[in-house]
Amino acid sequence: MIVLNKSCSDLLKASRLLKRGKLVAFPTETVYGVACRFDSIKAYRALNKLKRRTPDKPYTLMLGDVNEIKKFAKLNKKTAKFIKKVLPGSVTLILPVKIGLPKYLSKDGYIGIRVPNYKLTLDLLKLSGPLLVPSLNRNGKDPLNDIKLIKKEFGKELDAVINDKIKKDKPSTILLISDKIKVIREGKIPSRKLIEVYNKL
Repeated sequence: MIVLNKSCSDLLKASRLLKRGKLVAFPTETVYGVACRFDSIKAYRALNKLKRRTPDKPYTLMLGDVNEIKKFAKLNKKTAKFIKKVLPGSVTLILPVKIGLPKYLSKDGYIGIRVPNYKLTLDLLKLSGPLLVPSLNRNGKDPLNDIKLIKKEFGKELDAVINDKIKKDKPSTILLISDKIKVIREGKIPSRKLIEVYNKL
């Protein structure tokens, strides 16, 4: 496992590894995440193996730009307005998926999408393109945020990790948006505030 820093040159190295189908861990504004390119079934299977997770649970698609969401999800006018209000930020939106995307990206016709509000992560996403990014942990375990623990637990499975200090925080709030809005998980941003924004549109 290569340990990188947040310099431009190291972010470029990380993006090149991701484009080759490798697994790279990095900090977000909430917890450490582990990523692979979204359009590689081989990379997706490697991510499942590292997470010890069954393939029936899709991963969040992380994007570097709010305007990219329409490439992956079907948006009505209200949802599009809501997205502009709450993203980038610590919110994951589960939205109707667009037809033609790899089946492992979605479940029951929906896809989870997040645009983080953290410069390092956004910079990496702009270099690498869209990524599948769950939290860095084994299935059912707490996410790891300490570089020493990350190296001990995942050193033989991760291809690289970007080392940066991270403040332990709550994960993103998850909302399902179909014909109405539904809270799937409470997180860093109170869901009641997000629902207020949605209902005012």
